[in-house]
Amino acid sequence: MKFPMWCRAILFAGLSFSISADEEPFSFVVMSDIHAFTPLSFTPFDNSATVWIEGERILKNIKNNYGGGEFVVMPGDSSSYGSYSNAKIASELGGNLPHYDAIYKAGVNCHSSTKELFNSAGFDALLPTVGDHELGGNDGFQVAKKLSTVPAYRQAYVDGFFRDGQQSGPYLFNTPVAGAPARPVGTMFEGSSFAYRFRNVVIISVDAFRLVGNGDANYFDREQGFGGEGAITCDVSGDHLAWFENVLKSARLDSTIKHIFVEAHLPIIQPVRK
Repeated sequence: MKFPMWCRAILFAGLSFSISADEEPFSFVVMSDIHAFTPLSFTPFDNSATVWIEGERILKNIKNNYGGGEFVVMPGDSSSYGSYSNAKIASELGGNLPHYDAIYKAGVNCHSSTKELFNSAGFDALLPTVGDHELGGNDGFQVAKKLSTVPAYRQAYVDGFFRDGQQSGPYLFNTPVAGAPARPVGTMFEGSSFAYRFRNVVIISVDAFRLVGNGDANYFDREQGFGGEGAITCDVSGDHLAWFENVLKSARLDSTIKHIFVEAHLPIIQPVRK
């Protein structure tokens, strides 16, 4: 059976690092824009589903041929809700839940199942970044569309990937990195941005999708090249930026840290459009 969504979307790389003369090298895998796991929103943990069978087969093939057993970096869009209206998501879940609750349930189903799927293929540590399609897709950022439910999409992403599917569950990444907090507690990104250390490598995952003002108007600063996708723009600012800079500076000052990687679902160089 053909599985075009994987063939179309995967951006894959395998990276290997030597630690020191007395330590074994290790490798990890980078996979982005898979757009494939959305069906698990409605059939969670179903290992008989096509998306699970084909996904597990492809992931095991990557594992067997390229390794990368230490962790997987996944810079966004593992799923795609852009073509789903709130009403459609609610309908797929039986039609009995309010839209906000249905979106949350669908997202938790999808992301916790995705994590389990990677585990079943031999990838135990998954380090994702939130993309626009996990938050409802580009169309969802428009004021008159799905903007009011973006918080449900984001909370579901956090709880599905990092809290074992429960909003009150313990958060996965709480260990300070070089003395800096592992996440920007007190900001709207405290669950969706995090820093993680493995041996002499630090991975910083940044949620760069910020609501402009109170979200009552679409935003586009054409001169500076920001916005253009509704009331959400892409940047890192305020206390979120202060946390990010603190992690970078602390890691640079730690002589035992040799590599720092930052992942986000947008180009690091702005502007990209004027």
